[in-house]
Amino acid sequence: MTFWNKLFGKEEKENADKTEEQENKYQLPWIEADQNPWKVQILDLRPISLRMLSSSKDQRMAENAVSYNQEDGLVFLEQTVKSDKSFDTNFSFPIDDTLERGILFIPSEMEQKWAIYYHENKILFIRSWLREVLVIAETTQANNQLSITKIHGEFTEDESPEFTESMLKFLIHSHVLKEILPAPIPQDLKESTDAAGLWAFSTYGNMAHYAHFESDIKHQTQGVLRSHSLLHIAIARGEMDKIKTELENGANINALAGDGLSTLQWAMAADLSILEFLLKAGANPNVESFEGATPIMNAVQSDKMEHLQLLIAHGAELNKQDKRGFTALHRAAEMGRIEMTKELLKQGADKSLEAEEGHTALSLAAMGENSESIEKILE
Repeated sequence: MTFWNKLFGKEEKENADKTEEQENKYQLPWIEADQNPWKVQILDLRPISLRMLSSSKDQRMAENAVSYNQEDGLVFLEQTVKSDKSFDTNFSFPIDDTLERGILFIPSEMEQKWAIYYHENKILFIRSWLREVLVIAETTQANNQLSITKIHGEFTEDESPEFTESMLKFLIHSHVLKEILPAPIPQDLKESTDAAGLWAFSTYGNMAHYAHFESDIKHQTQGVLRSHSLLHIAIARGEMDKIKTELENGANINALAGDGLSTLQWAMAADLSILEFLLKAGANPNVESFEGATPIMNAVQSDKMEHLQLLIAHGAELNKQDKRGFTALHRAAEMGRIEMTKELLKQGADKSLEAEEGHTALSLAAMGENSESIEKILE
């Protein structure tokens, strides 16, 4: 049995079927422990992961691979894992106050092999081409941490609990937190770098650029685990009934999504009535995104005057600055939003505030669109 069939049978056909017969075709280089931040010997997978494409003769699998765009993951709660393996564990990831149920990662191309959801205090790991739940991780939340307490199932055939845990950590760090770190590969593939590289591509697609053969490695995350919550998704789809249902079920109206944006910021792309409903339901008009932006800044960026005025009417602070020091007025001036610049000044925006590199609204206006008109307004 080849390593190919050992993993998932004939689930997929990569563009390198004969590689086992052509040893070292890809010449994957080793990176020694003293030359990388993880302090273990790692294999550079990029000659494969950045160049290879996935394909399948099975039309159903090809359709499955890119079927997640409108998928909120609830359907997978009906599935149980095929493997009867399970074990207790204890490690955690940082979160905001709470991790909301919803999407952690969905594939957008055939070269991405996993979909990951969070529902009912469980993380579901779905093999994307099969639409099958292979692993379920039970979790608890406390003190801004999501703790993994028990793991059911396995990612590959006959893997050890240590490998399951290591792979789970990699999928969260790489797919959800968008962090670069080596992916775990079975020890028995270490002698053939081509076999290891193709195993990694079959397992992780183009989301793994380096690999290690240790039981685990040390990695300190810099990110915060967030989901595209069911509330965010309902807002994006303009589904008022589902918005109300999610709030009734206790969804955090001020939660940040996986992209670091709040529900009000997602509402910039929705009908004005949805923004109004969220504000009346208690959404904070000054909630900050991951980068410190507030909803009125997004209203300016999206050129939504009615949204801007509604936010101001509900107490949006005009002179809040993001992490670069930009206010809504800075953005309006820089983008040449003439009417918005007038509105912000009329409502009391401070044109003297400086952003990074000492920029004021006036200096940004001089470099942006409609510079002459904006400068006259500011002066």
